[in-house]
Amino acid sequence: MGKEKMSLPFEVEYSEKPGKSKSMKRLAVIVKPENVDPIAASLREIGLESTIYEVKRSGKESKERVASGRGSGTIELAYTTRKVVATVVNPDAVDEVVNRMKKALSGDKAVVMISSVDDLVMI
Repeated sequence: MGKEKMSLPFEVEYSEKPGKSKSMKRLAVIVKPENVDPIAASLREIGLESTIYEVKRSGKESKERVASGRGSGTIELAYTTRKVVATVVNPDAVDEVVNRMKKALSGDKAVVMISSVDDLVMI
């Protein structure tokens, strides 16, 4: 069987062995669940795919209330639910991607965490 060429779900260079690629950046934005679609759409417009996952946050913000039982009351949770939309980009595209995310949020607040990705290795 021939070896198939694999590609990553984002526009970056990758190597088959560690230590061969330039340092890329991972952008992870923490948003309210209703803001996930605009953020993901703004990334798709420039050819980037994203990974979306749910996180729970405990902080100063007001807590979430959920219905309990058969409509007999509500419970205040000790955390709030947020989503993280993460993608990997080349270092020269970080500003453009952050600006697109900011524009997609339409004034809502979010946190963007930017970290270095030393290597991407296809296995």
